[in-house]
Amino acid sequence: MKTHRIPRHVTGYQGRIIGRLSPKQFIYLAIGGISIFFVFTVVPLSFATIIIVSLIGLFTFTFALASIEERSLDEWALNFLLALQSTPQYIWRKEEKIPEILDPTYQPHIPHPGKEKLPASQQKLNNFLEFWRSGKGNGFTRREEEFLQNLKNIQAGESAASSPTKLSRPVVEAHTEPLDTR
Repeated sequence: MKTHRIPRHVTGYQGRIIGRLSPKQFIYLAIGGISIFFVFTVVPLSFATIIIVSLIGLFTFTFALASIEERSLDEWALNFLLALQSTPQYIWRKEEKIPEILDPTYQPHIPHPGKEKLPASQQKLNNFLEFWRSGKGNGFTRREEEFLQNLKNIQAGESAASSPTKLSRPVVEAHTEPLDTR
């Protein structure tokens, strides 16, 4: 079985009518030639006529034959006009959204009558609140309370050495021998 090459860029391919000209290029050149002929026959020959004819010829050849980044000049002109007509910026518009509470299908959360707070947890909560209300709970740990007591003793005039505190780590004696610096 013979293999055939798959053509690429099939959508962008334009057939050639006369020489290397596609139908679109040929139509542009034909319209330009007709307009140049019309200007020469209607307008008397002068310096302005020559300038007008040369401008028409220049635009005709550029639109028919010039391409920038593989796009013809008529595509660039059309895209430019479309860009001028439409704004490339997004304009924010507030969407009117009805709050969920105002929705007619909204149903508020109603607790079930059978699911009340457990009595054991309620009792624990009451005990905790009573403990704090009685003043027994001040929010300090035992270690913090000992530290505050030492501060109160120092303010009262007692020395910190008069009330010994337990050390959490053993004290290591430092060596007092001088270093050998030779």
